[in-house]
Amino acid sequence: MTTLGNGAKSRTPTGMKVAPQSYAKLEVAANDLRPVLPLADGKFMIDAWRVLEQTLPRAGYSYRIEEVHDLQDCAAFTIPDDGLVVMRQDVYDGLFTGSVFARSTVIHELCHIVLQHHVTLHRGAVLGQHRFFEDSEWQAKAMTAAVMMPLAACKVAHDEYHLAELCGTSVESAKYRLERLTKDGLIEKKKGFFW
Repeated sequence: MTTLGNGAKSRTPTGMKVAPQSYAKLEVAANDLRPVLPLADGKFMIDAWRVLEQTLPRAGYSYRIEEVHDLQDCAAFTIPDDGLVVMRQDVYDGLFTGSVFARSTVIHELCHIVLQHHVTLHRGAVLGQHRFFEDSEWQAKAMTAAVMMPLAACKVAHDEYHLAELCGTSVESAKYRLERLTKDGLIEKKKGFFW
């Protein structure tokens, strides 16, 4: 589910408790997924409209568009048991206007599907009282970043602005991705850049 909020980093998980995943495992899953996704520019940027129209149907999923007033608390959600992705009209329309949010929403929902985030009952689990690496939203967000901004793009990007341009993401997401990869030792910080 792509939720809406004030953009502040949450200190408690916002999704459902799922099987734990590490950044490293999510990176592998993203690398496995990227080769089957259509590219918009031939190199890094994913064509989210074609993911919605072509890739998801091949995986047995369809989509439904809802009016904005009918989905006020979220931009999109996936119902795995029905093979259905539901999204707001403005998100769908954003796929045709270059909206970064629309593009990332489609990939985010795809990541929930790939990670098999079905709602399950965990004995004793209380919403928001599990660890981030067990959280469906944290996992989908982390994998979305890895899918949309592959390591190869991060290595050639001059800075977060260049990475955002190469991959069609927000500058904020690109900055966080570069910081994460630098912290994990997967890329070196380039001299003179401030991510």
